[in-house]
Amino acid sequence: MNILYLNTTWQCGGAEKVAAQLLLGMRNRGHQTWQIVSYDTKHSRLPEGVHVIYRSRFMRIFNRLITGNHGNKSLHIWYSRRYIRSFIKRHRIDVVHLHNAHDNFLGIRDLADLAALCPVVWTLHDFWAMTGHCTYPQGCDDRWQEGCRACECLDNYPALQKDVAGQLFQEKQKAFREQKILFTVPSEWMQRQFEASHLQGLPCVRIYNSLDTKRWQPLDRQEVRVRHRIDFQGNIIGFIAADPGKKLKGMDYLLKALDRIPDPEHYLLLVAGQENEELKKLNAKFKVRHFGYLHTQKELNEFYALADLLVNPSVYETFGLTNIEAMACGTPVAAFPVCTMPEIVQESCGWLAKEVSAEALAEVIREAFADPRTLRGKGRACRAWVEKTFSEEEMLGRFEEMYGRL
Repeated sequence: MNILYLNTTWQCGGAEKVAAQLLLGMRNRGHQTWQIVSYDTKHSRLPEGVHVIYRSRFMRIFNRLITGNHGNKSLHIWYSRRYIRSFIKRHRIDVVHLHNAHDNFLGIRDLADLAALCPVVWTLHDFWAMTGHCTYPQGCDDRWQEGCRACECLDNYPALQKDVAGQLFQEKQKAFREQKILFTVPSEWMQRQFEASHLQGLPCVRIYNSLDTKRWQPLDRQEVRVRHRIDFQGNIIGFIAADPGKKLKGMDYLLKALDRIPDPEHYLLLVAGQENEELKKLNAKFKVRHFGYLHTQKELNEFYALADLLVNPSVYETFGLTNIEAMACGTPVAAFPVCTMPEIVQESCGWLAKEVSAEALAEVIREAFADPRTLRGKGRACRAWVEKTFSEEEMLGRFEEMYGRL
């Protein structure tokens, strides 16, 4: 089969990792695969077959011009649509697998146009297809299910300059039902959100995100710590977020929770992701080691292996890939009991706080380190849970069968 993957960018978070897994995994299974992304501001070394539409600074300015200064309300983004339609015809694409379309990549009506041209699978990594404009309806309660008639959350990403969320919602209702699109979601929780949305009744399949457990491995903690010059005999916590400043990542809760730990000298916090001024302030009272943005799987594997516990204070996750990455490395997870967290972080594999608060998060951090034997036992159990539930081969097999059926 000839398969084309579409995603806003090549390298960033979980959606990008999944799209890359599928691109390379299907290629290894003998299929012809390509990926088109809107932009790549990190100027990554792109694999063969990955194409960037708005590659140069000039082209990104051009994108601003044709999308109303990134107004996030486009029904058509004509240049993206023309580029992708031409690619589909030139390479005789059998199936298009769409991931993220927002951030001024594709217009709402463009998606129906592509589905009329070629079978489309669309994996929903966020809520954008189900709401008027935003990827996460935080602060909205359930009004997004009712049509986004008066949006009080215009700043939610991707932000709207003017409240046209209701009109965009209606456009999505029409466009996404106009052509046959097969939706997939990465969790049972996300499937329940799908069935509560305007998309209810359309075909939707739950396929967990996954990883290659041959590559993600538990490592010798002491050996890795020596290599990274970490000479610390206390409790080591890991925190990772591509952009810790995003409120959804819960960094505020983490900082307040660490303030509530009575013996901070016994703890070391390892941080991976973009530099953040708030996290830097911790250095005065809490031992912190900043690793910056980690680019490779090997770097990430070592980062997780360095920590005794990964703390994920995120307050909105449709899956939470960092959880299974850490668990595959034998590192248990502490998280809030929200969204997919109870589904992914089983009791045998980590700790869920009793509520979303700094006090509750501090409590589970203290509990995790209260008994070293329990901590080690959960590390072994979480590795077994990932091997059983989040197999890359199963994910690839299910998508391959779906493509063939389409």
